[in-house]
Amino acid sequence: MPVPRIPLLSALVVLAACGDTPEPAPGEPAASSPAAAAADPAPRRGYERAVVFVSVTGDSLMVVPWVVEAATDAGGVQRSARGWLARGGSWEAFLDTAWTSPPTREPWKILPHGPFRLLVGEGDRLDRIYYEDGTRRLEVSLEEPVVEWTGNRGGSFHVLESGLVLGDRRVPGRVLDVSQGIRVSEGRLGDWAYLLSGDSVVVVIQAPLYSEAEMAYQGWALVGGEELQWPEVRVRWQESRAFEPARRDVPGRLLIETPSGVLSGELDVVAMQIQVGEGPGPLLPVDGIMELEGFLRIQEREIPVRGVLRHRQP
Repeated sequence: MPVPRIPLLSALVVLAACGDTPEPAPGEPAASSPAAAAADPAPRRGYERAVVFVSVTGDSLMVVPWVVEAATDAGGVQRSARGWLARGGSWEAFLDTAWTSPPTREPWKILPHGPFRLLVGEGDRLDRIYYEDGTRRLEVSLEEPVVEWTGNRGGSFHVLESGLVLGDRRVPGRVLDVSQGIRVSEGRLGDWAYLLSGDSVVVVIQAPLYSEAEMAYQGWALVGGEELQWPEVRVRWQESRAFEPARRDVPGRLLIETPSGVLSGELDVVAMQIQVGEGPGPLLPVDGIMELEGFLRIQEREIPVRGVLRHRQP
């Protein structure tokens, strides 16, 4: 488990796609429109772009999550970029950088910084995201689209074929590209999970806003070419574990189910990477990436799955 640190962004909020305007909340003008500027001359918004590579080969799981965040204020845009390499249950943080950029009408756009680099194609489409420092290079490509979904608050979830280049080795896999945005006054963004089973099953479960309500989630799946959607998903902690640096409990095992029973399952947290934020206490914010393993029962078919959970507590 990593040594806790205090991140630059005290509001843990999520970053929208490079060149893509996040969907506004109902009744809210788009962030870049004149109406928005006139209505709210100093808006505070948060964005995140998360690009998560997962490759499952037999019993071997390799995960490379990139999390790029931005929060606007009157003085500019506070930004951070973090990246981890996980294999065999061991997590390595290879990127952790933070900086402030000048005010902009497009704060959701990803900006390269230091060893964090990007390759962008036509229409501001993100083609590659990579880390380069001296002789070390780690690269994730975003290739052919597999499926995409839009949340009930406008966040987008794109699954694409992908490849991880690590040294002279290329590992095939799939990427989840998450883009969301929110007004800080509305609260905080919630958790999401990305789960795979071979090449035939992809599952995404998301809570649009942070909430302790069990029914705060929605979900989607691609199973053997068939797309499924669940507007209400219950996520409960069957087991928890103490995380003393934040004086909080974090999930150890999750129970997943829908009211109709067409989706259910159990997911164990087998490894985690958690950071602690600052706060008045005694409970401190946490922001974590967790490795999951378990099964889902979808339409009476039991499917072994592995993947990741983005977990936050403000």
